[in-house]
Amino acid sequence: PLPTVRVVDLRHETSYPLSTPLLAELGRLAEGGGKAILLLNRRGVAPALHCRACGATRRCPNCDVAFTLHGDGTLRCHHCGAREPAGETCPACGSPELARIGAGTQRLERELEKHVPELERIRLDADAVANPEQLRDALERFARAERAVLVGTQMVAKGHHFPGVELAAVVDADTGLGLPDFRAEERTFQLLTQLAGRSGRDAPGRVLVQTFQPESRAVEHAARHDVAGFLAGELERRRALGYPPFRHLVRVLVSGPELADATRALEELKAGLPDFVLLGPAPLLRLRGRHRAQLVGKTDRPRALASRAAALLAAAAPAMRRAGLTAVVDVDPQSV
Repeated sequence: PLPTVRVVDLRHETSYPLSTPLLAELGRLAEGGGKAILLLNRRGVAPALHCRACGATRRCPNCDVAFTLHGDGTLRCHHCGAREPAGETCPACGSPELARIGAGTQRLERELEKHVPELERIRLDADAVANPEQLRDALERFARAERAVLVGTQMVAKGHHFPGVELAAVVDADTGLGLPDFRAEERTFQLLTQLAGRSGRDAPGRVLVQTFQPESRAVEHAARHDVAGFLAGELERRRALGYPPFRHLVRVLVSGPELADATRALEELKAGLPDFVLLGPAPLLRLRGRHRAQLVGKTDRPRALASRAAALLAAAAPAMRRAGLTAVVDVDPQSV
């Protein structure tokens, strides 16, 4: 039988990342023995460091993203690898009033040590497991343990079977729902469903899903184990919007030292493709010091659009090289 799923509405909870219901479930394991798997798809201590005085958020100088605070006191960019010391004061205004926004797996590990020290804590993410040997050691420790909690990113949800896992919990189901991608709900549903399958395989299992959006389709259907219902609604939405599998997407991404140049190149490309429905150009997050913009086409003729776009880009290659621009044409990209 499939495990029962309880949805915890974080809007009515006073503690985060461990809600009162989740702490109660973990307390049962601490007293009576057993294992739990906790999924939080964010690394580090906090995904952002914010100044309460001036409102500044520490950001990567190479990418348009916030630094992630890690347990060793460093701020790290998970895109380009840049690091800075967190420090004790805001570099913009000098205020010591720094707030840690949100939670990552390292903070979750600390909260577990504080509230349920009886449970052995094993963390599984890219910071804790850098090679296959460390991964194998962590999984073997969890398999041998009598009272333990496995904490990690999406690595913990996929492909592992452990006897005696009574509790699986999604600490924050909203991390993927807010992404600007038409597959965001599908991926969230998939992750919730995969994690639910880790619990109760050889004993009665329980699943907790913590979320600020309990009414979202992904959470509602995953809580009912309703794959068919989610699939029907998702296909209807994609048919109405012209997304795969009903139409194809072709994305042209241009990056360079100046956003204006990247955008201009895509505008010229779009002018040369009058027979296709194209969205954009739209700016994207700057990554590794390069500005990016994209053009997205919805089409029933992906090969024709991609080949025509490639021919136009080849003709513009000398001018693009002078401007330091690079271009990539991607048919049915996995993310947009």
